[in-house]
Amino acid sequence: MAQKLGLILEGGGVKGIYQLGALEALYEAGVHFDGVAGTSIGALNGAVLVSEGVGRLAELWDKVNLSDAFELDEEWLAKFKHKDFDLDLVTYAGKKLATVHSVIKDSYTRAENFVYSNISEDKVRGSKMDFGMVTYNITDMQPVELMKEDIPKGKLVDYVVASASFPIFPAKEIDGKKYIDGGVYDNMPVNLLARHGYDKLIVIRTNVASKPPKRMIERDDLDITYIMPNTDLGRPMAFNEAKFDTMRKMGYKDALRLLDNGRILPYNN
Repeated sequence: MAQKLGLILEGGGVKGIYQLGALEALYEAGVHFDGVAGTSIGALNGAVLVSEGVGRLAELWDKVNLSDAFELDEEWLAKFKHKDFDLDLVTYAGKKLATVHSVIKDSYTRAENFVYSNISEDKVRGSKMDFGMVTYNITDMQPVELMKEDIPKGKLVDYVVASASFPIFPAKEIDGKKYIDGGVYDNMPVNLLARHGYDKLIVIRTNVASKPPKRMIERDDLDITYIMPNTDLGRPMAFNEAKFDTMRKMGYKDALRLLDNGRILPYNN
């Protein structure tokens, strides 16, 4: 039986566009995955990849901009166009929304609507690829690690949203319980796929090697290849169009480098 190849996508907010660049290089080279597990932006990227492929993932990232994520008029968009737009700076957007709380609430609603409009539960479930994600149940104070078959019907996108509910945003309520970003427990869910029979994994990180994941890897017999940036990509909520392009190209080049030196084979073996 052919060995299954799994993909792990680390959380990291807007730094998830680095993963898109890496995936574009991998898919161009003919790499195919049997399953994907991700946390936060990694869960969002993974759900789109599993259901509609890397081309669709690229289309959605191309739609991400300040006006999608934040309720800002043209005057404020112009001011932030060439600067990092971070939630630390939202107090300056008081002309449109009076308080930081209002900005955060509105931003969450817009982002949530974007996810529900662009991820299809039926397509994720219908894919031949496995899919898993991590969130954290703050009602019961326990982690939730689920493969798609473990998620109740009609709730899959809810759990993906929950996985990506960055701690400053409101918790996602599902069936009376509240969930937050899975990164508070496991931002790089290697163990989730490893427990489901995956021995060979490609992990696309959003953090540098000096920032280790929160959870220890449970098995020492895994064949893991890491694609990760050599320089810090910055804050997870820093929106900057120029940096988006830089991070995407960086991910592409880092993956290509591993392909060129044979660290990643251009096929699923």
